Amino acid sequence: MNARPTELTQIGPYRIRRQIGEGGMGVVYLGTAPDGRPVAVKTLRPWLVGGTDGRRRFEREVSTLVRVRGSRVAEVLDADVAADPPYVVTRYVDGVPLTRMVAEHEPLSGADLQQVAVGLLEALASVHAAGVVHRDVKPGNVLVTADGPVLIDFGIAHAADDTRLTATGFISGTPGYLAPETVIGQDPTPATDVHGWAATVTYAATGRPPYGYGPDIAVLDRIRRGEHDLHGVEPGLAAVLGAALQVDPARRPGVDTALRMLAGPDAADTTDMPPVGAAAPLVDPSLATTDETAVVTPADLRDAATATAFPPAPSSAPTPSPRPAPAPPQPPAPAPHRDPGVWRSRTALALAGLVLALVAAWAPYAGAVVALGVLLLGRVTWRIRRRLFERRELRGQHRGDPFVAALALPWDLLASVAPCVGQVLVAAAGAVAVGGLLGLGDVGGLRTPYLVGGVVGALLVWWGPGTVRSRHGLTAVFAPMDRAPRTAWAVLGVLALAVCGVILTWESLGTVWWPADGPPGFAEGWFS
Repeated sequence: MNARPTELTQIGPYRIRRQIGEGGMGVVYLGTAPDGRPVAVKTLRPWLVGGTDGRRRFEREVSTLVRVRGSRVAEVLDADVAADPPYVVTRYVDGVPLTRMVAEHEPLSGADLQQVAVGLLEALASVHAAGVVHRDVKPGNVLVTADGPVLIDFGIAHAADDTRLTATGFISGTPGYLAPETVIGQDPTPATDVHGWAATVTYAATGRPPYGYGPDIAVLDRIRRGEHDLHGVEPGLAAVLGAALQVDPARRPGVDTALRMLAGPDAADTTDMPPVGAAAPLVDPSLATTDETAVVTPADLRDAATATAFPPAPSSAPTPSPRPAPAPPQPPAPAPHRDPGVWRSRTALALAGLVLALVAAWAPYAGAVVALGVLLLGRVTWRIRRRLFERRELRGQHRGDPFVAALALPWDLLASVAPCVGQVLVAAAGAVAVGGLLGLGDVGGLRTPYLVGGVVGALLVWWGPGTVRSRHGLTAVFAPMDRAPRTAWAVLGVLALAVCGVILTWESLGTVWWPADGPPGFAEGWFS
């Protein structure tokens, strides 16, 4: 069969409905089994079908998948390695990728985050019970369903007793979520998946990978040094994730231990693990300057890593006790890091909302224009962030990303106008209805209908129907303030002055209906 993936209508006994994804070695389709149930059919990419290595990898995948069973994993149902193209059929999981859920909405917290963290550990328990190491646990391989997360795509899963088939000098996996031992070419173990679990949960909790962004070689260097970033994670969960992200696999908790840690009333107090601190680098820092490529050669790094990160156990033979030398002066311990939280950005958003409400109360038509601008800013920002996220998921971060965003800006603005205008109309209708009712009932003073109507309009701009994308975009615009205190105080000061200025102007001039002479004709009797 030489058909292109988009032309496939039948693979074995399975009718193909559409393509639903693709990975480094295969294309995934939604298919229908002979009994009518939906299934996921994965084939090798067409240009790999004729290669021996691709088929060997596929055979390994099948031999791995048939050994894994559990409700938290996509179980294998059928396979035919000898077919053309070879394929494997798994249970179809109707869920949303964790990457898309976080990108389109916001990082998880509370019970939702707990469900993902515990569910993925349950998935790893099923995987490891079959003697398998998944090796590529990452947000893109997690589907979130109504019943919780499901771990999918064992495309590079590695049975613990199999021989590695990865080409010499290359690492199978996704930079940013690789474990330190994988970076230096050591064989994966269940602890490797625990590290991937912690990296994935960190992304779910913060919206960013634990080792940041940048060129692959820079990310890999941070990984092998253990330079992860858990800022923004709740302290109890951060303690568990920090233990699971340790550079030395022997220091990471097992799956069962991690589950017990998460089940306790306070994850930080339910573990016998060593204290979580700055992990030692796997290699000497001076070796970082010799890296020239993101493809790490195991032969070049294994000796250095073994010597620096995992020293051999001391010999049991007695040795003479050397005369104790005076202890060198210890450097002062660094001050504990305090997570700044999100209060600055949220305070700024609240003040901006108050400014919008006051402007709408003082000059309703001008307030509608300001509301439209706010919604456009948020929605365009959301579109840009989503485009860059999808681009980086496929290609990594590149210098040309801002240029691509700038080129698409006119289209993003044009595509955002219609929905934002509709949202402004909804907010205006709510403001006029509530304010008008107060005016007709002579509730409060002369300015009460305007003020209440402005507050209602501002709330609908933020929480009204269809505003979720603008809301997430605006949150992203203000988020950098949480890491830049001076800028945050400057912005908060400007917004506070704006609040005072609008109040004083309203007090001096009264309500202004410019550019019209008064309220809409149907509402003339509502406002006085």
